[in-house]
Amino acid sequence: MPHAVLRSLPAAALAAVVLAGCSDETPRSQTAPPGTSPVAQQAAVPFNDADLTFARQTLAHHQQGVDLASLAETRAGNDQVKALAKRVIETHEPEIARLSGLIESWGQPAPDDPNMEHVQRDGLITPGDMAELAGLSGKDFDRQFVARLLRQREAGVRIADAETQHGRNPDARDLAATTSRSQQQEISDLRGLQNG
Repeated sequence: MPHAVLRSLPAAALAAVVLAGCSDETPRSQTAPPGTSPVAQQAAVPFNDADLTFARQTLAHHQQGVDLASLAETRAGNDQVKALAKRVIETHEPEIARLSGLIESWGQPAPDDPNMEHVQRDGLITPGDMAELAGLSGKDFDRQFVARLLRQREAGVRIADAETQHGRNPDARDLAATTSRSQQQEISDLRGLQNG
């Protein structure tokens, strides 16, 4: 670019030109459409493929966690298992709304069937696993629930950690850090239940 042209550019435009060459991954930009939710308005900042992957995978992961934890409300025999399941539901439901808002604000489609996307990606909790758990109760349910939820939480930490390493959107990165911490605590709790 000739120097005369550079001098005529406003400082903000010049900064944008300079910064555009500083990244090996092109961020996606978006603006939240008028009349969208406050979450969508807030999230109207650049995002990359890692952010979108995180949001979609975590949406599927969290919905599956809620479905799994909902079984424990009526099937678990151990009060600690029931308390952990309640905490999973209370933590995940607002995060599901937040993830949906991010995906919407980026102008991206939500997964058609979040649970199926999760199963196809990780193969952790299949519909057969869910049906088997639905047929159990008491100690048998508790043992299988803890084992399956533990694997599911470990997958959640991997998904969140990938976002903190590769994501660009600050809202998605913040949610990933929060998710990783809460799921690591749940992993510790689940291991305690397995050993107790």
